Amino acid sequence: MNLDKLLETGDRCIHKEPPTCTAQCPVHLEIIDFLSEIEKGNFQNAYKLMEKKIPFHHIIGLICDHPCEAPCERSKAGGSIRISELEKAVLEYGVYKPKKVWPLPKNKGKVAIIGGGLSGLTTAVDLDKKGYRVTIFEKTNQLGGRLWDFVGNSLTEAILQQELKVVADKKMTIHFEETVDKSKLTELLTEYDAVYLGTANWEAPVEVNPVTFQVSDSALFVGGQLLNKTDSVILSASSGRRAAISIERYLSKVSLTDSRDREGVFETPLQFDISSKEPLLPVEKSAGIYSQEEAIEEAKRCVKCQCRKCIEGCVHMRKFETSPDAYIRQINHNERIILGTHYANKMINSCAECGLCKEACFLDISMNDVIHETRESMVARGKMPVSAHDFALKDMAFSNSSRFSLVRKQPSKEESKDLFYYPLISFSDYVKGLYKGTGKTQYLFYPGCQLPASYPDDIKSIYEYLVGHVKGDVGIYLGCCGAPADWAGQQGLMKENIEAIKKVWAEMEHPTFILACSSCIRIFEKYLPEIKVESLWDIYIREGLPNKDYIKIPQTLSIHDACGTRENSDLHESVRKIVAKMGYGIEELEYSKEKTKCCGYGGLVYYANREQSDAFVSERIGESEHDLLVYCAMCKDLFVSGGKRTYHLLDLIYPKDNGESATRKMPTLSERLQNRSRVKQILLKEIWREEPMEAVMEENFTLIIPSDVKKNIEDRYILIEDIQAVLKNAETKTERFCNPDTGEYLARLRRDNVTFWVKYEKEAGSFLIKSVYSHRMEILEEDGNSGGKK
Repeated sequence: MNLDKLLETGDRCIHKEPPTCTAQCPVHLEIIDFLSEIEKGNFQNAYKLMEKKIPFHHIIGLICDHPCEAPCERSKAGGSIRISELEKAVLEYGVYKPKKVWPLPKNKGKVAIIGGGLSGLTTAVDLDKKGYRVTIFEKTNQLGGRLWDFVGNSLTEAILQQELKVVADKKMTIHFEETVDKSKLTELLTEYDAVYLGTANWEAPVEVNPVTFQVSDSALFVGGQLLNKTDSVILSASSGRRAAISIERYLSKVSLTDSRDREGVFETPLQFDISSKEPLLPVEKSAGIYSQEEAIEEAKRCVKCQCRKCIEGCVHMRKFETSPDAYIRQINHNERIILGTHYANKMINSCAECGLCKEACFLDISMNDVIHETRESMVARGKMPVSAHDFALKDMAFSNSSRFSLVRKQPSKEESKDLFYYPLISFSDYVKGLYKGTGKTQYLFYPGCQLPASYPDDIKSIYEYLVGHVKGDVGIYLGCCGAPADWAGQQGLMKENIEAIKKVWAEMEHPTFILACSSCIRIFEKYLPEIKVESLWDIYIREGLPNKDYIKIPQTLSIHDACGTRENSDLHESVRKIVAKMGYGIEELEYSKEKTKCCGYGGLVYYANREQSDAFVSERIGESEHDLLVYCAMCKDLFVSGGKRTYHLLDLIYPKDNGESATRKMPTLSERLQNRSRVKQILLKEIWREEPMEAVMEENFTLIIPSDVKKNIEDRYILIEDIQAVLKNAETKTERFCNPDTGEYLARLRRDNVTFWVKYEKEAGSFLIKSVYSHRMEILEEDGNSGGKK
């Protein structure tokens, strides 16, 4: 994993970029923080922010020309925030006694300041704080320059005198009634290490570097009105501060230009969309200055400009209180240290890899790609927690095992000739399709693993429809596309799976795959671009829906698009055409089609962080009052588990009840395996007239499982066959503990990398399961004796 490239991606994120108001403030007052403190009634904290950023804040806070207000985003929805009035309120309510600051020894060099106005005083004070010996040359008999012109309603003479006294108390050398001309300037440049020219006018043109304020490569620096060509108070203060930085760099013999692109006013790359904000007018003052309550209300109008498009749509980033730039820094930290951190691992495995972040990002930053590459890196380094994706990978292995996997060509004419009789051959599209069979597989129906697990009874109906409607022989291929391995970052396993699919494709002479699962569609697009694919839903539109009475009760549905179809606009339209053709109304969700959200299963979040998965579900189902319509089996199962009435498209195409399918609970983990095996059994027996070689599920014992234990089994991803295996081992080998006081047994068995524990009682030939749990801690036994036999 290229960590330097990763950090470059993080640096592109504009989440932390300053808002326009701060970028247009020449001294960069952190205005969002400033207003946030006021909003909370923390006027003293707001005052500290002014004190930190604004030179002579007691003066400028009263007379600032506030260039920050005009570009305020709130101006587009009610009017700019009255920042200048809020600064005055903070000076009124937030002043506190400052801590005593001990001055640094003045041994860094000598600097002459020409002009005792605002810019010169700012340069002088800043350099004095840094340990330079400063001398001020002022042509009048007082400091302050044109600041005296502002004495009036806001700025009183008392406040101005008080602030100027602070300068006098610093014991800097000040020469009053000292006029500096061109000749005198030449003397000062030989006598002092650096000179700052801060007068409003000068007797000759001066060419100044616009970044460093240096004149040529000399020791002379310029600021104030002479540089700015404007009466702006805040620009004068800013130029004095920036000149002080240049002078220190000059005297320290370091680069004057490095990292200075954001000094003064600059254009922020931040992009902020205020279109969703309701207009809100400014708060009017009831007196000459805002009351505290008025100031708080005015501060609340701030929309806190930040780029949060990806965060607003992603429950994951909100849950971990992170943004792409911070997320990437955490990943970088996790990758560079040897052991990683538990927090980062959990965060990384809680991403749904749905791609909404990239869709929302102005700069196309994809945390999906970042997270995926990180997972691959963790697997390659042996740092991926075993528990994160273990069950999902075993579920994938089951789907590719002989208990489910199946490849068959369309039944031949010879095998199906007993069906070719009137009236069946006249009225059955399926039989007509068989009769037209050529023996060459032009299509291969690939339903995936989750659809057969959730809708086992529909797979045969779909296959028969395809044979009867698609021109050309249609075979079937049962298995898993490898999405769990892809999400888990298991590229070795993913490669094996892809090669297996390619092998079947080649043996079948390159048929077109018909896909019904959005995850399969995503995987084929990513790893198998050479295979032509068609969506089942596109075929329903092209060839016509099965001739059934679809609609029971006309209603409006909200369509949830599976995140794996984000870039498949044709599929989105096909689904909507099917729904409309069956007579249902459609209400689009705010996040739909290319901007759809994840249901909580993607990225294997369901297995790695169930709490996070539940948060995805809760947020999504709360977006509409209507019943939801989905075309992904896992989306349907998760939304129903969250209490939302949800239809799968197959519920409408192959209705089995009067709307009860909208509340049908998802099958348990064990039932999902049984359903897949049953699909294979049904197809072999009823389509290909073969006797299945294996039973659906061997049940050795009759189990009684209380509801609370059932929930625990699901939460811990434990299968009934795991429990059966533990009981079989305990009863046949008497490897168990017994509590003579209660008659309860405790047995354990390690299967692969998981140890299962079962507490049970025997009841008249059956087993009452009291509790079940599992862990991945290997138990070491001494001398071959388990110590648990009875």
